[in-house]
Amino acid sequence: MADKEIYNSPRFPSLFAAEESVLNYWQKEKIFEKSLEKNAGKETYSFYDGPPFITGLPHYATLLPSIAKDIIPRYQTMKGKQVRRVWGWDVHGLPAENQVEKKLNLKGKKDIEALGVDKFVAACREYVSTTSEQWRWYIDHIGRWVDIDNAYRTDQLSFMESVMWAFKQLYDRDLIYQGRRVSLYCPRCATPLSKFEITMDEGNYRDVEDSAVTVKFKLADEETFVLAWTTTPWTLPANLALAVDKDAEYVKVTDGKQDYILAHQALERYREMDLEIVETFKGEKLVGKSYQPLYTFFETNSNDYKIYAGDFVAMTEGTGVVHIAPGFGEDDTKLGEQEKLSLLLTINDEGHFTEEVSDWRGMYYKKANPPITADLKERGLLLKEETITHSYPHCYRCGTPLIYKSQVSWYLRISELKNQLLDTNKFVHWHPKHFGAGRFAYNVENAPDWSLSRTRYWGSPIPVWQTEDGETIVVGSLKELEELSGQKVTDLHRPHIDNIVLTTKSGKKAHRVKEVLDCWFESGSMPFAQFNYPFNNEKEFEQSLPADFIIEYTGQLRGWFYYLHVLANALFQKNAFTNVAVTGVLMGTDGRKMSKSYGNYPDPKATIEKYGAEALRLYFMGSKIMAGEDLVMNEEDIREESRLLQTLHNSFRYFVTYANVHHFKPGKGQSQKTALDRWIELRLGQFIETYSQALDGYDFATATRAIRPFIEDLSTWYIRRSRDRFVAGDEAALETLHDVLKTFALAVAPTLPFSAELIYQTLTGEADSVHLQNYPTVNEPKVAENSQVLNLMDDVRAIASVVHKIRADEGKSLRQPLAALSLVGFENLVSQDEYLEILKDEVNVGRIEFSALAGFVTVEHDGKEIGLDVRLTPELEEEGRYRELARLLQDARKKAGLQVGQKVTMHYYTADKALAELLQQRASELEHQISLTELVKADNSSGLTTVVPGEDLSLRFE
Repeated sequence: MADKEIYNSPRFPSLFAAEESVLNYWQKEKIFEKSLEKNAGKETYSFYDGPPFITGLPHYATLLPSIAKDIIPRYQTMKGKQVRRVWGWDVHGLPAENQVEKKLNLKGKKDIEALGVDKFVAACREYVSTTSEQWRWYIDHIGRWVDIDNAYRTDQLSFMESVMWAFKQLYDRDLIYQGRRVSLYCPRCATPLSKFEITMDEGNYRDVEDSAVTVKFKLADEETFVLAWTTTPWTLPANLALAVDKDAEYVKVTDGKQDYILAHQALERYREMDLEIVETFKGEKLVGKSYQPLYTFFETNSNDYKIYAGDFVAMTEGTGVVHIAPGFGEDDTKLGEQEKLSLLLTINDEGHFTEEVSDWRGMYYKKANPPITADLKERGLLLKEETITHSYPHCYRCGTPLIYKSQVSWYLRISELKNQLLDTNKFVHWHPKHFGAGRFAYNVENAPDWSLSRTRYWGSPIPVWQTEDGETIVVGSLKELEELSGQKVTDLHRPHIDNIVLTTKSGKKAHRVKEVLDCWFESGSMPFAQFNYPFNNEKEFEQSLPADFIIEYTGQLRGWFYYLHVLANALFQKNAFTNVAVTGVLMGTDGRKMSKSYGNYPDPKATIEKYGAEALRLYFMGSKIMAGEDLVMNEEDIREESRLLQTLHNSFRYFVTYANVHHFKPGKGQSQKTALDRWIELRLGQFIETYSQALDGYDFATATRAIRPFIEDLSTWYIRRSRDRFVAGDEAALETLHDVLKTFALAVAPTLPFSAELIYQTLTGEADSVHLQNYPTVNEPKVAENSQVLNLMDDVRAIASVVHKIRADEGKSLRQPLAALSLVGFENLVSQDEYLEILKDEVNVGRIEFSALAGFVTVEHDGKEIGLDVRLTPELEEEGRYRELARLLQDARKKAGLQVGQKVTMHYYTADKALAELLQQRASELEHQISLTELVKADNSSGLTTVVPGEDLSLRFE
């Protein structure tokens, strides 16, 4: 970093190199740690960091929210708040198990059981045991400050104990029960999955081809077949009922040989069969009729093999008759429970037919579709077979097609909490707002009871022990577990926890149920489990709930956001968070959600090294993704943000250059400020107001988008229009630019932490970091009172823009002076001499008139008229040529490597008499304009450099 010499700032070959220098300074001086100490004991500001899974490289979609998680804590720290920032690792669940299965070449649960649960869990523990140092590189180099060394982990004993406590609390409040329900089930992983786990990522639904069959069910009391359509022939051995819409119109039809019943609306789908309508009636007529079973592998009851009314029957596909297999569909099971149907468990946990299904025992359910279809065809019970393409859910980890399957599980009664969840959600500030009242509220309203069980291995155990006669013990702490078991507990993972046997008061032995908890239960427990609450750090947790801020992508509306909300309300009767920002989905190179499992993105390290992390920060934070919309990454846009940062650094270098040339030091404050000085100060105040108010509302896009116009105004208007003043060493200009750059560095530090640090320390010469300072305040009444300054300058710039276009259209270079500009309707500028001088100089005219003049090229602008006299006199042409010459000579100085302000003698030679005459006539002006001590005419071009071939001009500097 800079030493004590106030304007001694090293030059870097790239933005990334500059960021590396700042990063080294932060680490050496422990600036992050100092920022934590800065506000110790002051008002706390909390945010929850959704922990990433521990292995694998981070990608853009994980860096994006991490940037936002850096901006807000930096901002709130500068606002005087104490902001705890501790990293977390998510280590349990299918992500780890699937990776270990691949590593050990295990095909499923049978292989795991054969290996041994102890060995498999040990392999999982080893797999997640070391944090990848590569993560640290990315997190450091995107500029994020967070404590990774003391990160919490979901496999920590203390974390798992708090999860155990939460389960018991909910159980004791009768919010947890054991029951049989139908849920999505992965036969490969042999575990149920939450519907939220699947629907939170659209990529989990894939278009697949499936066999669709129309099956004939013979009515028991007549020679008529009811037609039902299904895409899951493998569920037909479990068929126990048919469902119809009692209010819909059905028809009996004949093909001349057999009679069939189906919905009238569905008849069009079978037009190739030339069916003739025999009778038309309402579905109510079918309700209660019996039919002959397709298969009789199981014993059933008198309620089975009948037709029932179902409000879920749709006419949009199939026959309008639904085949019902309780245990293999939500509607099927609900109807089965309602009508007291049997439950036929034809498929085991790994997706194979059970022993009872003798024809296909041991066969994988998907492979059974063809033989079942062939069997029905052979028996004359198949009317039609076709192949359809439809969207089907797949396991989010192993990619296996899922099934709906009945299973016994532990459930959390979401139904009991819904009203509370909906009411407390109204007090959450969502950005964008529509997510809170829209998708999140919809998810809560339609949420089923939460299946907490996972028939897996690597996770927090369900802390339930049961005796043979059904007595249940739920344990809520390590101390309680040790007291009940009589042994020291140092590990809550399987199989250690499975081997702990409890003794009831009556002396009976209780063994633990084998399931582990859904890892989303751990995610929702993070606010208290990271503190080992309620066993430790009670005050710290209570100060942190609810979180002031969280952020993740839209998928977490069904995931982390939802589970945090559920558990905070269930356990503490309050919100988990008060402000939540929702980003859109970052799309990968293949058009799908960017994901490690897809591998559809380039390594962001190369992008950071090429353009700098701040370019990535600006790109992400200013994009539509921060407004909840999806985004496909565009490298050109990142490059454009890098160019903007170069503009900022060039403006900073420009000040340093002229401040050093003129030995300027701030603080004199005696020079008279110009309209441009007052304007840029007010623009800065305007920027700070916009930026800080947006961050206060967690509107990252608005805050970030305010940065570009200010940097461009500073560079392309203030500095460019004040260039002569800087060259001359004008105290007011240098003082203004110094103060504006310093204050801008303070204001923009949360978003541009590297650039802000470099600029602030160079300008102030202070050892303290910009991030240890207080956030700058704005005198809002002053900004409002001085709106005239801003408005007048806006008018000047708008007029100049129109004039530049006129010049371009008329082929008149800006360096070519013109006689006059006419303005009609701009009465507010009539007496504003300072602004008129700025305008005259910007558009390079001799005078400004406020009336329409003949011969001018005019343009209508917002109901007003702007006119430009583009006619040239010999004097104007000569002046234009001189200005072009001065530019060429300045360029020559730069190419010669001369420093700004460095005085030299220029030797020149030209055979162009007019050019020689121009040089002689304007020698004194040129000497001042391009820092010459003397202008010397050479006898010939020998030893000189040809600078402008078209002008026949050669020169040498010495």
